Amino acid sequence: MSVDGLLAVDCSLRLTGVALACEGRAAASETQDLGRRQSAELPLIAERLLREAGWTWGDIRRIAVTRGPGYFTGIRVGAAYASALAYGLGVPLVPVSSLELLALSRPEDTGDSVLVLVYAGHGAVYASSFGVETALPQGEYTGPEIAAWLSSHPGVPAISDAPDRALNAIGLDLSVTCVRPDAARLAEAAWSGRPAVHPSELRITYCRAPG
Repeated sequence: MSVDGLLAVDCSLRLTGVALACEGRAAASETQDLGRRQSAELPLIAERLLREAGWTWGDIRRIAVTRGPGYFTGIRVGAAYASALAYGLGVPLVPVSSLELLALSRPEDTGDSVLVLVYAGHGAVYASSFGVETALPQGEYTGPEIAAWLSSHPGVPAISDAPDRALNAIGLDLSVTCVRPDAARLAEAAWSGRPAVHPSELRITYCRAPG
């Protein structure tokens, strides 16, 4: 029986995640800390999930990928793999912000509003708010900028995939919840009618020019 499946790939943060979804629900997922083995292991994880789910590549009708911001090398690995795969299969690509993925992965008791922080180095973090009326747009921010925004939005919790690293970069002492990026949430979000692009049209979000 044919499956209308989606493959989701996230390499933009500290961990590497792959997930499958069908009819809006995650069917399988795997997350690992691969370090420098990302590019070699990523295809193997995807093939293993397909095999365990009893799917074939012909069951994949769209591919989702985090486009950044985040870690430069990981973003490139994920984008290159997802784009090449989508092009080869002739299926559309659904890009999703890595900061939104972290927001989607947060515990339910965090509430509707959240500030996402990701280490950017050089005294800055990548940040964005979700569920806040006067939003903090996705971008690169210094410690004083984050502190000023939080002071005008009391009660909004902050989350990060690596809180200590993010806080050390901006020199702030805040309560930040550690959240593990969940590729299953990426797969489910990408299913819900988000705009898709041709693989050649994927635009990576670095926030800062590489260099």
